[in-house]
Amino acid sequence: MQCPICASEISNNAIACEKCGATRVTQRTPMGVLIGWLGMLTAICMGMMWLFLIALLVFGHDLNGFPWPVLILGTIAAAGLLFYSKSTMHANWARQGN
Repeated sequence: MQCPICASEISNNAIACEKCGATRVTQRTPMGVLIGWLGMLTAICMGMMWLFLIALLVFGHDLNGFPWPVLILGTIAAAGLLFYSKSTMHANWARQGN
């Protein structure tokens, strides 16, 4: 493999170029970062709902009016948002000092 900065020969697993000092960095796209934050907020809200559900069960309250679709769809949405955010990571090469 060749270094994308200086075109010198480097190994396929290299994390840095010995000649120019460029390093391989992992970055996320801006949309991936935004989706990750939305996924975290959704996961926190769904976690609070799950805890509230457990508290209702412990104290013996009736669960007839509990918003089951919100809980189930919200949990699936949080998992999907976090998975998508993780998939937006890309390896790029950066010059030394950047």
